[in-house]
Amino acid sequence: MGRKSYIILSLFVILFSSCGKDCHGKIERERQKIAINIRNNPSTLHPQRVRSLSDVNLAKMFNEGLTRIGEDGVSHLAIAHEITLSEDKRVYRITLKDTYWSNGDKVEAQDFVSAWRMALSPSYPSDNSFLLYPMKNAKAIKEGKLPSTLLGAMVVDEKTVEIHLEKPVPYFLELTSLPIYFPCHRKNSEDFIAGSSEPKERISNGPFLLDEWKQNDEMVAIRNPLYWDKQKVRLDEIKMIMVDNDTGLKMFEDGQLHWEGSPFSTLPLDSIAHLEDRNLVSNDPVLGTYWIRTNINLYPLHSQNIRRALSSAIDRDAIVEHVTNNSQIAATGIVPATLGLSSISYFGEEVGNDAHRFLAAAEKEDAISLKQLKKLTLTYVADARNHRIAQAVQDQWKKSLNLKVSLEALEPKVYFDRISRGDFQLACGSWIADFNDPINFLEVFKSKNIGTNNTGWESINYTKAIEESYFATTVEERTQQMREAEEIIMNEMPVLPIFHYNMQHVKTNKLKGVVLTGCGHIDFKEAYLVLGDPDE
Repeated sequence: MGRKSYIILSLFVILFSSCGKDCHGKIERERQKIAINIRNNPSTLHPQRVRSLSDVNLAKMFNEGLTRIGEDGVSHLAIAHEITLSEDKRVYRITLKDTYWSNGDKVEAQDFVSAWRMALSPSYPSDNSFLLYPMKNAKAIKEGKLPSTLLGAMVVDEKTVEIHLEKPVPYFLELTSLPIYFPCHRKNSEDFIAGSSEPKERISNGPFLLDEWKQNDEMVAIRNPLYWDKQKVRLDEIKMIMVDNDTGLKMFEDGQLHWEGSPFSTLPLDSIAHLEDRNLVSNDPVLGTYWIRTNINLYPLHSQNIRRALSSAIDRDAIVEHVTNNSQIAATGIVPATLGLSSISYFGEEVGNDAHRFLAAAEKEDAISLKQLKKLTLTYVADARNHRIAQAVQDQWKKSLNLKVSLEALEPKVYFDRISRGDFQLACGSWIADFNDPINFLEVFKSKNIGTNNTGWESINYTKAIEESYFATTVEERTQQMREAEEIIMNEMPVLPIFHYNMQHVKTNKLKGVVLTGCGHIDFKEAYLVLGDPDE
């Protein structure tokens, strides 16, 4: 009996001591779990349908395309193994790596081409489909003028896709890192084409898999064991809760969250000064503009003079100082000044000077009876910061123009549905650049039929200036043509820019390796938690 006990004990000691390193590794992996606040329930996770920045970031967590933006802000090969470009820079031949979907199926060239054709179907609801327009015939296909079989993207073989562009696009490889360019598994495609907003079976190919989704409560992402670059993925789990900003910050301060704030949520405005005093806030300049869309199909917003009067009555500096606590930058146009289109602001220093002049012109030139102006409504996503911005604008319009404006707060899904259907008068919104180029702001309004425009506005001269920039032979020529386009839209004012973005967040010192780009894209692929004291 004694000998038997000794043998068992000896085996236990040997097993315990021999797995020391491996056991430590196991313990370390078990501790690689983080929690963040994503604020709102996603409207969709389908790469070809995501629109909000938050949903785009979630789509990039669960899916991957030909390229991926790295910490250096440059696109790197992801699923693409090799990319060759023709001499005229219009034809890309792309060879794929051997990668797999989460159900074990191979990712094939056909998965890319089918996804692009689906997004370009005239009846398919994909607001960002215009990002596919560099491909030959893409725009005509979306407009129903050509069949999808004529798209300039073809399957050469199982691992090779060839893309033909309408014209050279210097930032094309950056585009291929966006969800609209991601592949879609065959089963998912069938569900989406059938009209489902989400597939019956979640089949993805990114660094993480969606393990659990409690609607309007939380989501849980886990490491994808079939991801092609899985050795670089160190987090075992990302818990994403959905709470308001005040609750999220309290949970962060209580040690329950590892990251709070942009790009998924916003820090409470009243807390920013206190957090900055404690050196907790990270300020991240981002290529984005907060603006108010106008629906020019509706009276009296069809009047350019009314739109310019509304814009002239907005004190952007006051909103930045008193509402955002100087956390943002007063808008100079629709394109952030850092992108170099205009060195001066389109808005005069003296707020309100031109407002009454434009209002009088609306009455005289557009036959608008100011006494009979219908009450306007300003719509926005229900959020503390949006509400305070809307209140400030409402107050400024009342004081400057004696204009009564009602406020309407909506849940995100309802808001985006209403905006896409043109069911609004004025709407707070924003645009965060998909890639680092002024054209990404300007192309939003190239046509009234583009899913991200939603204002009903378009201009022949504006479209012409943008299209001429495509064929510019020098940087200076291209910049000048884009500058002309911005001058046109700032003269006609289908949108009223308020401020350019800084994104702010707080995070625990233990969390390392998170990539946050200048376009607000966040990547946890190589993120990890430091064990022990991170300051040692």
